Amino acid sequence: MPAGAHLIKIAFASGSDELNRGLVERMNALLPELPLYVVSEFPPERGRWIPYHVSRGFFENLARCRAAFAGQRIRLAGVVLTPRVPYRRMRLLALLLSPIGLLAFNEQLDSFMLRPRCLGTILRHILWRVRNLVRWRMEKLREPFHPDIHAFYLCGIAAGFLGRAVRRFAMPETKRSAMAPSLPAGISVVIPSRNGKELLARLLPGLFRELEDYRSEVIVVDNGSDDGTCAYLQGGWPQAIAEWSVEPLSFAAAVNRGVRRARFSHVFLLNNDMLLEENFFGPLLDAFDRVPDLFCATAQILFPPGVRREETGKAAMTATSPLDFPVTCLTPMEGEDLSYVLYGSGGCSLYSAVKLRALGSLDEAFAPAYVEDLDVGYRAWKRGWPSVFVAPARLEHRHRSTTSRYFSEERLDAILEVNYLRFLARSVESPVLFRRLWKQALARLRNQARTGRKAARVALRCAAGIVGWHNVVRRGRCVFPEQSFLALASGEVAVFPGLQEDLKSRPVVLAASPYVPFPLSHGGAVRMYNMMRRAAAGFNQVLVCFVETLETPPRELLEIFREVVLVKRTGSHSRAATSRPDVVEEFDSPAFRAALRQTIRKWSPALVQLEFTQMAQYAADCGHVPALLVEHDITFDLYRQLLHVKEDWEFRGQLARWQRFEKSAWRGVACVITMSRKDQDMVRGARVECLPNGVDVQRFQPSGRDPEPGRLLFIGSFAHLPNLMAVDYFLTKVWPLLAPFAPVLHIIAGSRHEYYLGRYRDRVNPDLSQPRIELEGFVSDVTAAYERAAVVVTPLLASAGTNIKVLEAMAMGKAIVSTPAGINGLDSISNEAVVVAKTTLEMAEHIGRLLQDPVARRELGVRARETAERDFNWDAIARRQRSLYESILRAD
Repeated sequence: MPAGAHLIKIAFASGSDELNRGLVERMNALLPELPLYVVSEFPPERGRWIPYHVSRGFFENLARCRAAFAGQRIRLAGVVLTPRVPYRRMRLLALLLSPIGLLAFNEQLDSFMLRPRCLGTILRHILWRVRNLVRWRMEKLREPFHPDIHAFYLCGIAAGFLGRAVRRFAMPETKRSAMAPSLPAGISVVIPSRNGKELLARLLPGLFRELEDYRSEVIVVDNGSDDGTCAYLQGGWPQAIAEWSVEPLSFAAAVNRGVRRARFSHVFLLNNDMLLEENFFGPLLDAFDRVPDLFCATAQILFPPGVRREETGKAAMTATSPLDFPVTCLTPMEGEDLSYVLYGSGGCSLYSAVKLRALGSLDEAFAPAYVEDLDVGYRAWKRGWPSVFVAPARLEHRHRSTTSRYFSEERLDAILEVNYLRFLARSVESPVLFRRLWKQALARLRNQARTGRKAARVALRCAAGIVGWHNVVRRGRCVFPEQSFLALASGEVAVFPGLQEDLKSRPVVLAASPYVPFPLSHGGAVRMYNMMRRAAAGFNQVLVCFVETLETPPRELLEIFREVVLVKRTGSHSRAATSRPDVVEEFDSPAFRAALRQTIRKWSPALVQLEFTQMAQYAADCGHVPALLVEHDITFDLYRQLLHVKEDWEFRGQLARWQRFEKSAWRGVACVITMSRKDQDMVRGARVECLPNGVDVQRFQPSGRDPEPGRLLFIGSFAHLPNLMAVDYFLTKVWPLLAPFAPVLHIIAGSRHEYYLGRYRDRVNPDLSQPRIELEGFVSDVTAAYERAAVVVTPLLASAGTNIKVLEAMAMGKAIVSTPAGINGLDSISNEAVVVAKTTLEMAEHIGRLLQDPVARRELGVRARETAERDFNWDAIARRQRSLYESILRAD
């Protein structure tokens, strides 16, 4: 260690949450004069946080810690020694960094050091650990053991993998059925019915009423009934076609008999225990006009009042808990329609008759019922034929009105589980995917069988036979990769129709964004919404964007987009290190990739606009469609500025990754759009255009009212680290110099600002508890905050792109004091419109002068407003964007 190195103490939070809190408190009390550092996965309650990434390599975490402790000497390093937690490598870090100062704690927070005098304590600790281990093992041995369940599980795993190998290397592919000639337009309704005369009597009147406006036929497959169904149909509904079977057939076999008799272009499979609502078939047929190569449009299923809704029609294979059945029905959101689903319910779905026959209809291996609809939908997806959920087509289901007469609930449960295994064996093509789903299914059944669930035991016993030789089939290679359509139908993607006006003559522009453009919670959203709202006058627009939670999009977006596709972002606080920047990895999503490709296929856009640098990873998914990359800021330039402000190990690593990624991204798009001439000059290897940020000069106008004396305003989302650094700089350096003026600082920190304060605590930790500081989160309309402010401050130390909040303050006619970084890229702004302070003292002096001189404030505000109107009007910038679109379309 260098001479004069500062002594520090470190708590390595390597135990449970409760023990970690206790460790931090104990370490804080020891040698209280020394600063406390905490190495932990999550932000601690006290001490300077050094993040530990569980998913990253040992040497990367070691390098990060060494960089954080550089120039300092570790006096004490506390670590918790507790079993069965994923922090063994963290303990090794503590030992390597401070072997002499290591202080080991047990679960009672008793401690010892690696000293000869502590040898007795160490031996007693080891003995105690061994005793606890033996006791734990003995308790595990006393747990009930089910050798038959374990044997069935192992046999199922082995047979599954062996059957897959045989399927892959030994069995020839099954020849695909040729596409049949097109059929006359119309609807063939197929209703399998076993002793369902009373159900048909309730169903058929409404069904025929809904079919009056369509060329149609109704085929009732009388499936071994003995309740007079055939006579009832002949006497009461002679227009219905009766297909009669003496013996009861499985659901698939009964449906296939009806499908073979169908004469029209669309086949509607309908259970006899359904009741249709008005205007039922129109939305289903419309889906086939709107979704290319559509295989199935499935209706929304409702249940009688007071009955739990077991089905909805929105079927997905979700990442549920290990004990849940993997296929489920999700509750649709208000306004959602044409979202992609894994399959259509066999009891209420409209199919393309040609495609259904090309697939060989339903697979009759699924007897007596269940999973055959999942199977046929899955096989259709593999051919590139999607299924969608149609919300306006609604019906009511009297659940299991037929099957419950002939099978017990326990038997139905077992049939479902066995047929799901059969589906995996017969239809899942990818070996990797099959192994994962097969192991998950058998592990779930094993766990449930141990708890006494009989259906799970039955399915486990059948598993090995299900993947036997007679079930090994190969159905040809996938056109649509299975992982892609499973991601699309995972419940993470929701589709919302928007603007209904038919503007077919206008080209389609698809926008792909990492954030929702509304509400206007940050500068990027402000730019996107204003540019997109103005582009709607000349282009059809479709939006695909990430969201934290799936919910109905704001009305403001549905009024300017033809369709909004939302993709739920499933992130993690700790991702494995790769050669790409962390933010790029955070937004790498199979569901988004599949949604983007499918939306391009559906809308055939003329252009795809990728908003923000991290979305450049999706340029290859745009295929032949020209992609434009909107660089809201040159990100590696931002990291260079951050490193200039403060040396940081993490910043330096991210800078190298951003330089590689960003420069490569420019070469993969048709055009790069920058916010400033400065950013434009940095782009190499691609066409580049500057479309600067702007401001809505109609919304943001001077109110004419006097501001509150001594009131300062800073607006900046804490999600953006430079904003937090700006607040910390201002409070640490400038705020004390303003004490004679007793000002009030109003900070609008954006949504989830508490979360970001914790997330960036290892880098910056501003003291926001000081007197005369008002902190707010997200504010939907900031004009009132501008009106109240005497001076707007933008004390940024690093900034890429341009600061939209500066432009808003200018349009409001406010006096602004900024650092040079605060007006980065705003080339036409002079010191006559914004006061630029190059030093801390200058900033304090300018703010103090303006607080005391209302005339100077007004004059500065007038010049700022004139500059905003002249140079930064969104309308003028949007016209330049339209010209850019047209030039790219002409070149293409």
